[in-house]
Amino acid sequence: MLISVGIPIYNAESYLKLAIDSVLQQTYNDFELLLVNDGSTDKSLEIMKSYNDPRIKIINDGVNKGLIYRLNEMVQLSKGTYFVRMDADDVMFPDRIAKQLELLKSNPKIDIVYSDAVSIDKDNRILGYKESKMVRDKNDVLNGVFPIHPSVMIKKEVLLKNPYKEGFIQMEDMELWYRLVEKYHFQNLNVPLLFYREDSSNNSRKHLKMIQGKTKFSETYKIKKSKIIFSSYLKYVLYFMLEKLKKEHILLNRRFQQLTVIQKENFKKQLDSIISG
Repeated sequence: MLISVGIPIYNAESYLKLAIDSVLQQTYNDFELLLVNDGSTDKSLEIMKSYNDPRIKIINDGVNKGLIYRLNEMVQLSKGTYFVRMDADDVMFPDRIAKQLELLKSNPKIDIVYSDAVSIDKDNRILGYKESKMVRDKNDVLNGVFPIHPSVMIKKEVLLKNPYKEGFIQMEDMELWYRLVEKYHFQNLNVPLLFYREDSSNNSRKHLKMIQGKTKFSETYKIKKSKIIFSSYLKYVLYFMLEKLKKEHILLNRRFQQLTVIQKENFKKQLDSIISG
């Protein structure tokens, strides 16, 4: 088996079925799908168990151990040569796995491939476009240039040798890419292969937590704190103020590029096709 897809799940009942369906609808269908329940208290586990597909494996221990623990657990349990990241609220384009696998198989030197994404909101409305960029060195990562995490396909052996590290709250991916970027070959595909759900809630709290993670990052890698923490602190203050005014959409719109009406309509048709099965 070449492909393992892993979805960490915590209270994702609103979007989980669509996420799973988008994996099962892939044009490349020889994969295993690991659904790892991280102690959900909603109907997430019930949704997982509603599927009768031999490719699906449910991991459920009833405990909330956190995202970083679950990411490493999925890699350890996976049987594929390549590991595909996916979140429980995102949606794969039908040809995502096929296109990423083709690139990795035809270019053995590439270790990590990732793509562009189309931003959607909680109601599946098309918001905008997220363009991926090539990651070449540690300075790129420090400047915010790194893969859209749930768009990544990576050689499993890379993650076995370099697991996610605990303590890097809200930035476990940035810390990972910082460690890997000068040892492994990254490659982006400038085509959209993921509908990425933008979360407009509790962003101030997330950036406050990220300050903790970035503080640990600066101490671990001997980087001047102000270089990486200032932006998170500024975003925390701005989001806090805008959330009080119920205008957090002002910053949300900065996360993606604007699309034309026609582009939005075309992407909406593609998303609706996945939703309808």
